[in-house]
Amino acid sequence: MVKASNTGTSDCGNINKQFSEDAVMECLKVLESGDTDSLFELLPRIGVMRDPHFYPYLLALLKHKEVRRREFAACAMGATADESFLEPLKAAFIKTLRPGNDGGYELQTAIIEAIGALGDDNAVDFLLPELMKNCEPADGGKKSGDAGIRRWIIGAIGAIAQQGRPRSLAALVELAVNEDQGIQIMALAELSGAYWHRPNDISDEVLREVYGLTAGGKSAVAKAALAVLQNLADVGCMRAEALFRREP
Repeated sequence: MVKASNTGTSDCGNINKQFSEDAVMECLKVLESGDTDSLFELLPRIGVMRDPHFYPYLLALLKHKEVRRREFAACAMGATADESFLEPLKAAFIKTLRPGNDGGYELQTAIIEAIGALGDDNAVDFLLPELMKNCEPADGGKKSGDAGIRRWIIGAIGAIAQQGRPRSLAALVELAVNEDQGIQIMALAELSGAYWHRPNDISDEVLREVYGLTAGGKSAVAKAALAVLQNLADVGCMRAEALFRREP
């Protein structure tokens, strides 16, 4: 494990001057030797301070033998919103899929949520294939994956799309026309959220895709598509309102 320094300024000369050296050192000591409750209590401070001195500790904790410390590390990496953590998080998630791994569902969801929080559009290259693998049928014909994981993956793509990242937005549109009704509904919900704070940025092409789903044969998907149009109309998108008023 990385060792916290007791020498003061000599080891922390590049600390973000917005925060005191004592405040950063206090965090480093918790990262070094704190119990799991203390670590999780540290998350808000890590999210605000985002000091690079935390990063070696987080990388070490992501490989810790205790699952809860790995969960904390993933959450803390997401809180920093530093895209340099994408590759370590991807590797940690892949490790949870190996036989005999003790990570479990909570660690997987913490990692996926953290990847979404980073806001790196390149994460789509990882998230979409993992989603599709999670949807592959098992020997009995049913999906072998977990619906909860699928929901978290689509939510992570949505979190990136909320920051206006084009590839993530395109991925949501692609998922909205997926053959799986559950994936369609989740993708539509995330698409609505992605444009909620900038409704007039949505393209006519995407609006047409959403409108087309209102006339499909899947009633649940049609309702979800109508909800997207209504939500966008409610926050000022006149084009969405016009389509919503002439629903099929």
